[in-house]
Order: sequence, then C-alpha cells, then structure tokens
Amino acid sequence: MPRSPGEASPEVSFARDMSAHHAQAVDMSVILLKRAADPAVRLLAQDILLTQQAQIGQMGGWLMAWGRPLNGRDAPMAGMSPAQMGLASASDVAQLQELPVGTAQTRYLTLMRRHHQGGVAMARSALKTVKRPEVQAFARRVVSAQNAEIQAIDALLAARMAKQAPAVPEMDGMPHE
Repeated sequence: MPRSPGEASPEVSFARDMSAHHAQAVDMSVILLKRAADPAVRLLAQDILLTQQAQIGQMGGWLMAWGRPLNGRDAPMAGMSPAQMGLASASDVAQLQELPVGTAQTRYLTLMRRHHQGGVAMARSALKTVKRPEVQAFARRVVSAQNAEIQAIDALLAARMAKQAPAVPEMDGMPHE
C-alpha cells in the first residue's frame, strides 16, 4: 500500500480545492432545484447536486484515510484566480434566488458552464502532478463528465436562445433582387 500523501502534496491540495469548488456547484444547484420551472434545467441541477456532493464525500474520505484534516491552514484554492477556476461571485449566487425564474435558469446555465470549465482546468492541472492512481482516475472522470455536461449546457442554452430570438418576418411576394 502506498504511503499516505503529505500535507503539502498535490493529492491533498487537489482533494481540498476540488471539494471547495464542488461545494459552490452544489449550492447553486440546490437553489435551482428548488426554483427551476424547466424540467431539463431541474434535471441538470439535480444531477450536479447529487454527483458533486458524492464526490465531495469521496474526497473527504481520502483525506480522512490519509490522516489529513478536511481543511488545511490555507483557504481552499489559495493563490488561484477565482475567475480562472470558474467560481461565481457571492452576488452571482445570491441573484439565482432573486432573479425571475426564467432569467435565473439561464444565469445558472451560464454560471455552471464557466464553473465546469474551471473544474476541468483544475482536474487537468492535477493530472500533471498527482501520483496516486485513485486521484488520477478521479481527475480523469471529472474532465470527462464535466466536458459532457458543458455540451449539455450548451445545448440547453442554444435552445433557450432559439426560443427568445425574434421571429423573422415572411417575405412572400417581395422581390429579392
């Protein structure tokens, strides 16, 4: 059995940072699960909520098994740019509660798309440094799953934009020369 990773290891940092990152996705998804009128947005929010909450538990389990506290001395994602990590601002998250439902749904999709892009970037970065096979496999699954969800979000956003686009008037009987 490999030795447990040290406090300053990339495995411990990744588990803590990705747990904090996932926690924001869970928080945003809880809001939309309660508010969403669109069944597709509600289903996405439920999937993200359940999947990422389970992954937070898995990463917490690693930390406990490694003899490491769930939180380190530094704040999670210390030294990382919140924008690069795709984190929503506190104001963005609060707006999901206050905006009209249709607007909140679209805003959630936009925020979650950016959030997932940040999660993919974090997982890809971890793949360059982590050595433990279970953490490598987890990071690869995050890249794959969140890229797939980004495609689903793109489809939902495209459908929403198509519904909001003004109709093009018919041009019957008009010369087109």
